[in-house]
Amino acid sequence: MSLLIKKYKKLVKQLLFTYSELEFVEAVLKDAHLDFEMFLQEYCRKNNVPIQQLNEKNAEKLEKVLPKIEQKTDKDGVILYDKPEKDTPAHKVFQRMYRVLAKKMHPDKFANREMTPEIEEKIESFKSATGAFNKRNWAKFLDICEKYDILPSRYDKINLVIKREIDDINQTIRNKKKAFSWTLYECDDDEECKEKTIENFLFQLFQYKL
Repeated sequence: MSLLIKKYKKLVKQLLFTYSELEFVEAVLKDAHLDFEMFLQEYCRKNNVPIQQLNEKNAEKLEKVLPKIEQKTDKDGVILYDKPEKDTPAHKVFQRMYRVLAKKMHPDKFANREMTPEIEEKIESFKSATGAFNKRNWAKFLDICEKYDILPSRYDKINLVIKREIDDINQTIRNKKKAFSWTLYECDDDEECKEKTIENFLFQLFQYKL
């Protein structure tokens, strides 16, 4: 096995891990935003902070810091990500692999054959790969391709594409972890840490100090 192929396999594993980390962060923040709001209201009540007036005065700024996000999920509860509709260089690289996958595993190929467990598994895998391809979930897509020995024609090019994808997702994760909701989540049961987070929020957003 060449070094390029070994690097490719390693990068696919890294991409899978990075996607799983993003899914974890998104799932945490979905609840953390609500927890933050509840703790904020309780803190303000106990310390006589005029949070309602502050919110009304800074409504536009507040929306940017604590956006009201309705996270979409599929029937299995897996988070769906909004991806651009237009093709990107990454999309075109994976498109060629998808064509090979379709030639090998499209359900039409099995129309006149007995539906064995093996064929059913291939059909389900093809559907999963199609969903991943359409959502630009390259980690899941490449994982399925590798399972059925559908490999890229040029490892040097796809390795660069995967590295960029990993870097982009890691940057997204870093940005999401800057949220006050995430900071509060990381406080766990440390009440002092939670109160400090709220104090920082009130000061940075409203320039308000007790």
